[in-house]
Amino acid sequence: MRRFPTTLVILVVALVGVIAGWRMFWPGESQRFAQVDAVRNQRSEIHLVETVQHAKGPIAREELRLDNVNGKSVASYNLENRKGYVAHFEEPLQGYDVTFAFDLLVRDGIWELRTPDHFHGNTNEIYTISIAQTAGTRSGSHRFAFADPHYLATTAGRQYEIHLDKNKPVPSESDLLQLSSTSTADPRYQKIVDDFASFGPPRFKRTVAKARSELLHT
Repeated sequence: MRRFPTTLVILVVALVGVIAGWRMFWPGESQRFAQVDAVRNQRSEIHLVETVQHAKGPIAREELRLDNVNGKSVASYNLENRKGYVAHFEEPLQGYDVTFAFDLLVRDGIWELRTPDHFHGNTNEIYTISIAQTAGTRSGSHRFAFADPHYLATTAGRQYEIHLDKNKPVPSESDLLQLSSTSTADPRYQKIVDDFASFGPPRFKRTVAKARSELLHT
């Protein structure tokens, strides 16, 4: 008497299940894989630049530039004195220092800050900040300039609001002196400067300090 081919039936049922599962889930999974692979391989760029123009002193101009292109980071520093001597160096960076700096600057408002209508406070140093980002087919950039970040962060000025009602008399001088006001100071300018100043591992900071010292004694 022949035995019922139980093992063969189990194998056939399992094979049918695998084929059915593959037909059911493969289209969605392959599309998801393609999307993830596209994100992983898309172009990614971050560019951050701080330039400081000095009206007085031995240093005329200095620039700190941070670049990250497809995960490879480089920091470069340029320094020029009044005599026209220029010091330049660049250093490849391992890890995520530039990415962390980008996240910190974005959090502190680098995309939102604008060039003031007028430079106030100490105008001996003019800061120019630029940021650019590329992610796949999308990109954006922003640039602004300002002077005396401490003044902008702590003093700046105050904004007064006067509401006139045609059915009420014009406010007297004493009433105007009692108007409420709001401060237009913006601490984010100082934060941006501090973020650039605090950037980098100890080795990078030592290189910057050495470059400044050598050029100052040229």
